[in-house]
Amino acid sequence: MEKVSLEYAVAEDKADFMSRFLVLDYFVFGYTAYMAVFTVIFRETMPNPLTILALHVFIMTAMVLVPPRGAKWESVPIEGWRRHVRGFARFFRFNYPLLLVLFYFEEGHQTVNAIWPSAPHWFEGYLYAADHWVFGQLPAFIMNDWVGPLQDELLHGFYLSYYFIFVGGVTFAWIGTKGSPQPAPGFQTTLTSVILAFLLCFIWYPFLPARGPWENPEIMAEMTSFGGFVFVPLIERIIAHGAVSGGCFPSSHVAGAWGTVFGLAGFHRRAALVLGFFALWMSLACVYTRYHHAVDVAAGFAAALVGALISYKLTASATPTE
Repeated sequence: MEKVSLEYAVAEDKADFMSRFLVLDYFVFGYTAYMAVFTVIFRETMPNPLTILALHVFIMTAMVLVPPRGAKWESVPIEGWRRHVRGFARFFRFNYPLLLVLFYFEEGHQTVNAIWPSAPHWFEGYLYAADHWVFGQLPAFIMNDWVGPLQDELLHGFYLSYYFIFVGGVTFAWIGTKGSPQPAPGFQTTLTSVILAFLLCFIWYPFLPARGPWENPEIMAEMTSFGGFVFVPLIERIIAHGAVSGGCFPSSHVAGAWGTVFGLAGFHRRAALVLGFFALWMSLACVYTRYHHAVDVAAGFAAALVGALISYKLTASATPTE
């Protein structure tokens, strides 16, 4: 029979629904409510404010009504295919913030220019100035000399590893090592670290709207085009359909990746080192691919560090590293 963590088993005995919330739930609920209020305030400068508001209200309602972690349905003895279905249901019940991250990022299309619609990318110049001050030249120009088919494929592949890092890292935190209950010790710390890193980026996008160099026609006119036949066209297709123009500072890619690494580090050190290797190269790839300024990467790293510190302070227990 599957091993189920007893850490959450008492949750359903609590009468007050808010007392069933974990630390992460409070942050998610608070951010959702905050953006609902934001939508009401800036409704006249958003394309579809009623849709966004309705979705936020729906999310908050669902968080209140959904069965708590540790409810009886999670541990009732069952076998066969139903056991596997329940396993997936438990996984998504505990990991629902990962699904919300995608929505919160994409709603940036609605919110990123809501505050300053007449100056949609006003913060962009400061990012170019900061990069120039630190490096003496824009990193995009420096790295343009590195461009080549092999390098392009490799760095775009590392850019794509972002999905492997945070999805794979959180999944590993859920499974743990052999014999661990599910979720494994340290899972909530890891997940909280990841989600806080993302939210600490998203909350700034409407206030500091800026595009990456790839959206600047004057800069791109001086750049060598990337070559590649797998990762380059794949990433370009993803960016073309999913990128939020104006939402580059801080880099949520960097924040989410390093938030995963930092969250795992206190419980699964070897896994954190492996993912840290990919996160390091992915951070470099963010600049190489011209999707981010170098200071975006630094700010994303800072967001991950702050999110991890908060997560460990509020959720971590004394569990030995593996």
